[in-house]
Amino acid sequence: MVVLLFLCSLYFIDQPSSHVPGHAVYDVKLRLGPEGAVLGFFHVGIWDRLSLGVSYGASNLIGAGDPEFYTKPGIQIRILAIEEGFVYPSLIFGFDNQGYGPYDEGRYEIMSKGLYCQTGKTFGTPGIEFMPSIGFNYSFEENGRFDMFLGVMTQFGTSAALLIDYSPNFNDNLDQNRGYMNLALKLIFYEELFFEFALRDLLDNSVGEQQLNRLIKIGYEQVF
Repeated sequence: MVVLLFLCSLYFIDQPSSHVPGHAVYDVKLRLGPEGAVLGFFHVGIWDRLSLGVSYGASNLIGAGDPEFYTKPGIQIRILAIEEGFVYPSLIFGFDNQGYGPYDEGRYEIMSKGLYCQTGKTFGTPGIEFMPSIGFNYSFEENGRFDMFLGVMTQFGTSAALLIDYSPNFNDNLDQNRGYMNLALKLIFYEELFFEFALRDLLDNSVGEQQLNRLIKIGYEQVF
């Protein structure tokens, strides 16, 4: 059994996708970001409606200077409450405490999602599938805050996909109130390997040095 990875992407670029991997499906991903950041993910479907994941990494792992390892690993949990039907969308409840960028004073530069609820639907024509999703979340970082996020994946045939995601990033004193928008091209090889190149922070929302930065992801998905 081979699972087409681009149909099972667990994230658009930074935002979670509305997908829960099936039983015994596992996903390994390496994320290479700005300032030498390296972040690894491992995700596995426990049952058809429940998956668990773990992530860990460091800032400045590639390049000069000392790496800054994260103080704790990230944990990801996804529960498929309602499976997508012909008319109605899927409904997912999840938890994800993995943020992006340096970790300092109890928060990541881009905060983790924390608890979230998400819905999504797939629309298709021969050769093209369009998969929009929207979610709402409560992050526990920096005394807690509500936010929302959305993403769209457009799949072309069996070898490529275009992704875009956005979060308004409400009530964050480390941004310029424009929200974070990202765009990526994903290429699929042998139906189980992928390479993704992304442009992040297209709206120059960050107040740091990571405005309009680049990201590479390399991943593998298979079944036990």
